[in-house]
Amino acid sequence: MTRQIVFILALLILSASVFAQQEPRMITVTGTGSSSIAPDRASVQMSIISRSDTVSAAQEEAAGVTAKVLAMTGKLGIARDQVDTTGSSVRPDYRWNREREEQELRGYVVERQMRVDVRDLEKLGALIEGAVAAGVNQVSPPQLDSSKRREAYRQALDTAAQDAQANAAQLAKSLGAKLGDVLQINTQSEPAMPMPMMRVAMSDSLESAAPETYNAANLHFEATITAVFELRD
Repeated sequence: MTRQIVFILALLILSASVFAQQEPRMITVTGTGSSSIAPDRASVQMSIISRSDTVSAAQEEAAGVTAKVLAMTGKLGIARDQVDTTGSSVRPDYRWNREREEQELRGYVVERQMRVDVRDLEKLGALIEGAVAAGVNQVSPPQLDSSKRREAYRQALDTAAQDAQANAAQLAKSLGAKLGDVLQINTQSEPAMPMPMMRVAMSDSLESAAPETYNAANLHFEATITAVFELRD
């Protein structure tokens, strides 16, 4: 029985030694890449805020401005399905009466939210200025995007993969080894959301600004990957 136990232990040790010799040596590296692309579309969020003594009067005023915006976007050639005017809210407008030390109702506030998707950036400046002229009193920073966003991100991934391979090759050379096959690769990022192009200030100078002065900056995409390579003698 003792001889059998010794034989089994020896066999296990030998198997572990063979397995250790067969286990490949590996190296893990990180690669980064980036790409840029010109935007070809934008989304503009805007609000119409109307105050009046009654809800109906405030709603009527907001509806009038909304109608002007719809007419303006139609003249610009922006399709109706690219304009969303369904957002709406109503709230009472209170103020503090110091003499009575209580809140008093002074009217109502109606807000209409609109979103316009622009497929031709040449129309972006005219849209913003036209909306302000129609009575829109809040315009959020336009959100830029591109129909080729996925392609731009894949280009950043390709650059990151090349960077990882170059890093691995340099490390292998420094260690006196040769770089083998890639065993594993993982990405650590997703396509970045479009960044705002500009902030539109509600001021008297806005109406006099030429639409041509609205410039769309490029969109930038970053990618990071982790890769595991085999090392060979």
